[in-house]
Amino acid sequence: MTTGADGVHADVNYIRNRPGPGEPPLTFVSEAEENSTMQTLPGERTWIANARGGGATLAKEGFQLVAHRSAVTALNNIELEPEANNTYTTELCALIEDITGAARTFALGGAKQRFSESATEQLAPLKNAKPARYPHADNTDASSAGQIKFFVEDLHGLKLGDYRRVALYNLWRCLSDPPQDAPLAVCDARSIDPADEVTITAITEVLGVGEMRHDTTSYTHNAAHRWHYFPDMRRDEVLIFKTHDTDPAHPKRVAHTAFDDPRCPAGTHPRASAEVRVLALFD
Repeated sequence: MTTGADGVHADVNYIRNRPGPGEPPLTFVSEAEENSTMQTLPGERTWIANARGGGATLAKEGFQLVAHRSAVTALNNIELEPEANNTYTTELCALIEDITGAARTFALGGAKQRFSESATEQLAPLKNAKPARYPHADNTDASSAGQIKFFVEDLHGLKLGDYRRVALYNLWRCLSDPPQDAPLAVCDARSIDPADEVTITAITEVLGVGEMRHDTTSYTHNAAHRWHYFPDMRRDEVLIFKTHDTDPAHPKRVAHTAFDDPRCPAGTHPRASAEVRVLALFD
């Protein structure tokens, strides 16, 4: 991918205390981060390139910006509006089919809203709604396999053996007007070495469900990582990035993290976003 000369230097909060052999996985406690066992500070000053116009694709870097205008008008409260949530996730499943050629898709739950930390009023009624401030991918190989089996075989009664490939995607939309104070950075999957990966057990509260534990992937610093972002995202754009893929010919997962954009003016309204995770089956 080619990028313009512009971009920003910002801190990326990599894992600093990788566990030794036989030690338990590190934890991230979303509702009480002070109880997390992972250590990520101080961050590493990192170049994050402007990816607009760079031609990034799901098949190469593992992420892609696409145009998509939602028919849902109540996006600001999407997580708390069941009917709108269902419409929205159905739209994004159809988008994945259009973009990737998948034969079938399923939303892995509803839309999840997030707000940068200064949005105290919006954060109050939600759970796990702050942006994650460390590089991570939403799954590990093992947790992906369990999630795929549950949704494909246990929940929908299909046979995984009938499909040549299964992929998981995250579809991320900015709901606040540009500029965004805490945009999302994504890392070119080709620049990640498997040795950089660290398993993190995310312990989080799910609205209406309670505590959930799910193994995710985080990363230690590597100067070879190539980070990118799409500044000034609009509501009619969706950033799609890979979170798992069973076909080794495709990028497996994309590290991503929120960061403070140093070019954003002081006093800018808090970033608001919504994400949906989608499972895709390929004939």
